[in-house]
Amino acid sequence: MYQSISQRVTELRNWLTRNGLDALIIPHEDEYLGEYVPEHNERLHWLTGFTGSAGAAVITQTSAAIFVDGRYTVQVRKQVPQELFEYRHLIEEPYLDWLQSHLPTGSKVGYDPRMHRASWLTATQSKLAGELELVATEGNAIDQLWHDRPAPVVSDMRLMSDELVGVNSATKRQRIADILRSKKADSAVLTELDSICWLLNIRGLDVSRLPVLLSHAIVHSDASVDFFLDPARLAERFENHVGAGVRVHHPDTLQTELEKLSGKKVIVDPATSNAWFTLTLQNVNAELIKDADPCLLPKAAKNATEIKGMKACHVRDGAAMAKFLSWLDSEVAAGKLHNEAQLADKLQAFRELDPTLADLSFDTISAATTNAAMCHYNHMNQPEPGKLEMNTLYLVDSGGQYTDGTTDITRTIAIGEVSDEIKQQFTLVLKGHIALAKARFPKGTCGHQLDVLARQHLWANGYDYDHGTGHGVGHFLSVHEGPQRISKVFNNVALLPGMVLSNEPGYYRADGFGIRIENLELVVEVETQGDFHVHGFESLTRCPIDVRAINVNMLTKPELNWLNDYHQKVWDDVSPLVEGDVKQWLKQATQPIAH
Repeated sequence: MYQSISQRVTELRNWLTRNGLDALIIPHEDEYLGEYVPEHNERLHWLTGFTGSAGAAVITQTSAAIFVDGRYTVQVRKQVPQELFEYRHLIEEPYLDWLQSHLPTGSKVGYDPRMHRASWLTATQSKLAGELELVATEGNAIDQLWHDRPAPVVSDMRLMSDELVGVNSATKRQRIADILRSKKADSAVLTELDSICWLLNIRGLDVSRLPVLLSHAIVHSDASVDFFLDPARLAERFENHVGAGVRVHHPDTLQTELEKLSGKKVIVDPATSNAWFTLTLQNVNAELIKDADPCLLPKAAKNATEIKGMKACHVRDGAAMAKFLSWLDSEVAAGKLHNEAQLADKLQAFRELDPTLADLSFDTISAATTNAAMCHYNHMNQPEPGKLEMNTLYLVDSGGQYTDGTTDITRTIAIGEVSDEIKQQFTLVLKGHIALAKARFPKGTCGHQLDVLARQHLWANGYDYDHGTGHGVGHFLSVHEGPQRISKVFNNVALLPGMVLSNEPGYYRADGFGIRIENLELVVEVETQGDFHVHGFESLTRCPIDVRAINVNMLTKPELNWLNDYHQKVWDDVSPLVEGDVKQWLKQATQPIAH
């Protein structure tokens, strides 16, 4: 591996010389800028050996560095040769600062505009102005040097019937066309894979954990769409499925079709589209409108059919979780302390009993003992997976992609008897979870305005967690859906009925233990005696919360009532789907706690 990486770095430096460049930026992202990168686009991994989900590398003729955030500071040292790359913190020392300190004024820094957001290009040009010259490359250097590059996954296109999604594609396209006209736009470029699949009511599995097809689209104010996907991949009856007005093009013609927008007013979302679209449209004198992807809000606010599906798949997912947790308790009682990989595989096997499961919604976070203190831990990136230990905690964050919805759930499980200190921290997290679940808020409220509810009890005792409290979740689409979210960071997107968000406060003690309790919540309208609209949350997740880790004396009567009511709903919905020992376990796990 070391020799191979060394050779690749040398080849890349030769490429720099041939192209008259002094440095090259290699981000982890690919041209689709999604959270998940398919294997054939893992360019950063090819060059460096790094397998993390975020990072970047910079290569000059005399030096190189890899930049990762705090999640990967240990992992990067195990995977990337220190003789070739300096290790740098992505946040504390951004790679643009590193470039400015390592290159003389006037140096040419290459970048592939397809691998960077349009917003990045604007900010970077401003930062480097007068010091370094940013040069868009023709083609991608890694692609030219990666001779044993895996072939892309070519999955089957799945047509989503009205019975599953509620609204046909023609109706959705008309709604988006109305939005375009309201913004005086002729067209909008769609680069978010889940937006395209939502608009055309199709799904695929081109990317692991994300039920999409690698494609692009342009939607126009007359409700027509130019869809860029190899026509050979179209499902039978695709034309009838989408209706008139969808023109299918081979991806190789994308630039040609973009150039036809010369002189047109085109929405390009700088936060989601890559810089190549902006540069291409600017070159043909299109008038760019910097605005959000017009599909984001309509997609985020689920319709009645999608809501019904989300509720149904969460009940079935809850049954899979109950089977897993019942099995786990019986194994621990028998003295069988499995490792993290075995546990993740077992949970996946229980989910796969459901024929509607298309994939997991993300790689399962299966974290035993101190590993749970790393909130985005992945046992597959370790030399060997950790193992359960008695009198500690086990954290499992997992989910499924079902044909009628997407799930995401975290449960923290007591393995044996846990300490009073662990119970205190678990209960503080639970109190925050309950506070957010019970929240009532006026129409127009944004997620950042609710974040304090989940943190208040931790804050009161001098604790916090270093991640957001809630992310949006799609309907058989991305498990991390925008634009809605709940976090400390300002977000001006109001929460709308039909949106689904996670509720996942946590607590993490380095080298000690980790706790997270996550349910998915549906935003609903709440009837009140007042004269203005009030919204609240309805919990979708159906799985017990481990009462063995709770200090009941720390819970108020309303909090206990919420927990007992929630467990009653779990029992009512899930018990008909399980039997035998699992049903007996579920009955015990959902017993009401006395006040």
